[in-house]
Amino acid sequence: MLRHYFILFFIIRFCSASFAQDQIIIDNNKSQLNHPITDQFTLYESETPLSIPDFLELKSVLKERNLENTIENLDFTTSTFFIDFVITNKTDSNLDLVLETARPITNKVWLFDNKSKSYAYSGDGVPYDTKDISSKNSALPIHIAAKTSRHYTLVLGSDGEIISLPMIFWENQAFQQSERNQQLAFGIFYGIFLFVIIIYFTFFLLLRDKLFLFYTIYVFFSGLLQFAFDGYVHQYLFTSGGYLTQHAIIFIAGLTVFFVLHYALRYLELEGKLKKIALIFSGLVISISLLSLIPGKIYELSYPLINASSFISVLFLLIIALRIRKKNPKISRLFVIGLFSLLTGAVIFILGNFSVIDAPLLTQNSLKTGTLIEIICLSILMAGKYKSLQEEKEQVQLQLVQELEEKNKLAAEVNIRLEKEVAERTNEIETQRKMLKEKNEDFISSIKYAERIQSALLSNEQKFKSILPNSFVIFQPKDIVSGDFYWIELLKPTKIWPDELVVYATADCTGHGVPGAFVSIICNNLLKLGKSHPDVQSPGQALDFVSKEINETLNSEYSDEQIRDGMDISLCTIDRKNRILYFAGAKNGVYIVRNQELIEVKGDRYGIGYTEDSADISYTTQEIQLEKGDLLYTCSDGYVDQFGGPRGKKFGSKRLKELLLSISNEPLNNQGSKLENAFDIWKDEEEQVDDMLFIGVRID
Repeated sequence: MLRHYFILFFIIRFCSASFAQDQIIIDNNKSQLNHPITDQFTLYESETPLSIPDFLELKSVLKERNLENTIENLDFTTSTFFIDFVITNKTDSNLDLVLETARPITNKVWLFDNKSKSYAYSGDGVPYDTKDISSKNSALPIHIAAKTSRHYTLVLGSDGEIISLPMIFWENQAFQQSERNQQLAFGIFYGIFLFVIIIYFTFFLLLRDKLFLFYTIYVFFSGLLQFAFDGYVHQYLFTSGGYLTQHAIIFIAGLTVFFVLHYALRYLELEGKLKKIALIFSGLVISISLLSLIPGKIYELSYPLINASSFISVLFLLIIALRIRKKNPKISRLFVIGLFSLLTGAVIFILGNFSVIDAPLLTQNSLKTGTLIEIICLSILMAGKYKSLQEEKEQVQLQLVQELEEKNKLAAEVNIRLEKEVAERTNEIETQRKMLKEKNEDFISSIKYAERIQSALLSNEQKFKSILPNSFVIFQPKDIVSGDFYWIELLKPTKIWPDELVVYATADCTGHGVPGAFVSIICNNLLKLGKSHPDVQSPGQALDFVSKEINETLNSEYSDEQIRDGMDISLCTIDRKNRILYFAGAKNGVYIVRNQELIEVKGDRYGIGYTEDSADISYTTQEIQLEKGDLLYTCSDGYVDQFGGPRGKKFGSKRLKELLLSISNEPLNNQGSKLENAFDIWKDEEEQVDDMLFIGVRID
């Protein structure tokens, strides 16, 4: 009988662990919102990555931890953590909330909606523009209808860094206000760093004293380290996330300590054993920084190692500064105060990381505050250093005045001689300039004639519209001649293809200008040859033929040099009678817009031309059933790769897709004009980076 009770107890325990979730109830007073409520949650840890279904199944056997602090810190870890909770909206209105959790440098911050089976993403492990909320913080959207509940699972993961865990459910307006407050505070904080960098780099340029250079570089990397901690490196520098974003922090931290050691070494004028110890520390932190670039276990160990070595290095400098100042009063007390402030801020920050101090406002900002006080102290110190050096410089200058006056007489004589030589040299330069101008004019004339030849050999817009009247072509070369080209032919019925076919290509050859033009002419001719070749019976076979022929053309057995030129291409064959598209692509694809929905048909991932395994490459022919009114868009990468906009970023495929959907209901001539206008506005004063070709076709 007792055995049955034990079995029943374990069944109840298993079920309660498997199905119980943390309950968050939001009523009309909204007391649960806009402040940390971390201590209301239970955390589950898995040493190996788990899917959500696996987590829910294994929840009862995972390591469980009841959170107790306002902000919980999870030590240096590579585990995956889960928080399973249900949030209930008892109010009469829908709630749109923002969950802020984990530090900006946390790799994985995912929120799984168990009802819709969908994820929201944040963290620096994903590209910044794929975050569901565009914020440097780890923020995730939550929507709960009135009088309903929603079951969520939060997934957190790190690659060895400490995970700091607040759980704050913000109302949208409160979250935006919090973001603005942070931006204001950080603007002031980083403004001070920028001001110090500009001023003391100017001092270095004026004095050529390496002490100021090392100080400027130290302040730069110190600010950059805080910039990384705050998530701005992910937002502005390494927006793709992943390796660069995650490895940057340790590398920047190592460089920060390296330069503060070298700055202190020069300021304290260390010699002998002390200098060797400082150099050993600097070598150690640089070694750890370089090792941190190796993914895996070494990278995971780099986090505690860089923290420990940085702390010991600063402590060493503080002790040495105190010892030297007793013997040499010239060492400013500001140097000691600055190092002490930095060390104190670091200790409070580390104690907060280990949850010894549960005061988030203090612990999270202690390192910033300590760093800022240190920078202010050292900047005042360096200003005094600059003043003393400037006074010494002025004394030396006074001594040099007399010497300069004596030399002026000699200089006057030399100037007369030089003026004569300059006049002679000027005449020579003018002659050479005229010769260069003539050669340049000849060169431009030759290129323009090459453009006429290229235009005569390639398809033109008139021919394109004669075959496909309901179409547009935008062709904007970067230089006079282009590496992009388009080609169109009308194929008569055959035994294999009983209906008339229209074949057109949108091609982007290697490079631009003269080299690209050479390749475009070769590829255009090969497309023409492939049209009548017996082995070419589909778009995919056409690309196979062109790829083989261009390899044989550019890399014959008698060639001493291997040429890797080729092209990316979208090849479309349209059966207008049956409204069927036969498509083959080399790196490039085709966009189909139908009923305000965009369908992307991707080509094969390898381009036309030389590759190591080119003999094994075979291009795929895709068959797509079209409908009346469908829009086909093909383009070269010159459109999406163009830099511009307010931040000097690429136009990008996401922005292009949105633009195509927005103009798809307009006449094709208007579409072409709007695409060209959008490209020019985006480019603005930026240089065009590549040739640009864009083709649109409406299916009748």
